[in-house]
Amino acid sequence: MPKRFQTYHGIAIPPFKEEKIGAGSTTIRFVITGKIPSKKNNSMAVTIRKNAREYLNKIAKNGTVSLKEAQLAIGKTHSKVRGNKEYQSWVKEQKPILLEQMNTWTDRLQSKGLVFPIQKATMSVRFYFNNNYITDTINKAQSVQDLLVDCRIVQDDNYNVLNPIHYASANYKDELIYSICFISISFKI
Repeated sequence: MPKRFQTYHGIAIPPFKEEKIGAGSTTIRFVITGKIPSKKNNSMAVTIRKNAREYLNKIAKNGTVSLKEAQLAIGKTHSKVRGNKEYQSWVKEQKPILLEQMNTWTDRLQSKGLVFPIQKATMSVRFYFNNNYITDTINKAQSVQDLLVDCRIVQDDNYNVLNPIHYASANYKDELIYSICFISISFKI
């Protein structure tokens, strides 16, 4: 019997197309320690003036330019968002650690068919925070997902590759010296 749509607040919700990885799946785990910076925080917009400067140096007569030439120079500028430096240095620090953990899993499971990057998986991430600071789990999760893609552990972090994803966070202030991120990835070999 086909499943029925249910209506909530006047909107018909179809049955969810949930794929299950089923029996015979394998789970591998990764551990990240320390503070995880949010990738999107501290990004900075900067103005790129190189083309404008080159243009002005080329046309300037006795160190002066006309108003029209100055306006043309302004049109030659553009902006760019510079990434979070803390995030970039964190990736540089964590990448070799995750690659080492990935190599451990390769040594253990390559004979059974494990090939990185994983093409389809479910993922569960637990954040064990060692402080009282209220943190945005989703921002941390985005950083972790992007790191997994950068390390080629998973093919991508879109819903065709990682689905479903479960996140949980808890405060372990009096129990841990440093924060821990525990990642479980389940998939069929």
